[in-house]
Amino acid sequence: MNELNVNDKAQDFTAHCVRCNEFKLSSKVKENPVLLYFYPVNYGVTCTRYIEMMNETYDKFEKLGIKVFHINPGPLEDHEKWMDRTDSKYDHISDKEQKISRTYGMIVTHPEHPKVLGFTNRGFVLVDKDMNIRYLWRANRPNDTVDLELLVEDIKNILLSSDP
Repeated sequence: MNELNVNDKAQDFTAHCVRCNEFKLSSKVKENPVLLYFYPVNYGVTCTRYIEMMNETYDKFEKLGIKVFHINPGPLEDHEKWMDRTDSKYDHISDKEQKISRTYGMIVTHPEHPKVLGFTNRGFVLVDKDMNIRYLWRANRPNDTVDLELLVEDIKNILLSSDP
């Protein structure tokens, strides 16, 4: 599969998630734009710090009408424990076989990072109601992160630029 980019059609998928039970992207984007947040593992140092910061930006995403869903290969039971431990305000999707991560090009493929080759990489994908990818960011290394204030501002600008 070719790597997806901004303005490409997002690939639809259905997966299990902790709170919503079954997540179908094409159904969710009819309600609100969806920001998919891919990340390597639960309980990692970077992931733990980052979820704390993401919780602090929850209201900003809500104000923009964005629904954020976290995705990694962990099983639902692990996601549920992780959400409890971190007080995550976001629902988490289980991508056990990494099909979604592969579809969206969110797999570590850089040979300079042999310890994490094949892991789900960190990244963000914003999908609008027409299933268009409006924003996409992929980490060079799984411990790279996006400044969340800048992410919110970028998404706000993208949404404003599409208003009639």
